[in-house]
Amino acid sequence: MAAELSIYVSASTEMDAECELLGQMLANMARSLRWTIKRTPGPHELANPDLEALRESHFYVILLGTDITAPIGVEWRAAQEAGVTTYAFRNVERIASPAAAVFTHSIEASWQPYHTPHEFVQRFERELIDRLLEGTPGYGLDLADLEQLSVRRRALEQEEKEKAQPEGEERRGAGSGGVILAARESGQ
Repeated sequence: MAAELSIYVSASTEMDAECELLGQMLANMARSLRWTIKRTPGPHELANPDLEALRESHFYVILLGTDITAPIGVEWRAAQEAGVTTYAFRNVERIASPAAAVFTHSIEASWQPYHTPHEFVQRFERELIDRLLEGTPGYGLDLADLEQLSVRRRALEQEEKEKAQPEGEERRGAGSGGVILAARESGQ
């Protein structure tokens, strides 16, 4: 039986690329995981946010770019009041409007900076996998899901290590094993 999890995303339309990649990531996360994703209604929808779905969600993600738009503040408050596990991300490549700057400083959140939509998805995926692994059996994942998530987490760690190494830098030394010899004393 597939585990069914839900996520609510507060994001303005300027964050469509991040939301698209988030959906793709969730669709490929684990074979038997089924996700329900709800999002802040767009300005053209003329609808109120689905606060009931937000309160019942397993996870809440807030994405902030240039500006904060209604009803993201209402969604934030509802998620905090409901105690939904929250992830806050801020695209630092975009210059924050005065309203966005005030919002980020006025709420209690550990804003995680990112530069590109792909960087956001990688960071969120890593954190979500950690949470799913730590929270099991509460999330209803089976052993195959846990193994698949563990393998993916290790792959993300490897990607991070490779990015951290400057291009063209050749590693030397005993990084993969070796023998360390004592230095010779002078005069011998």
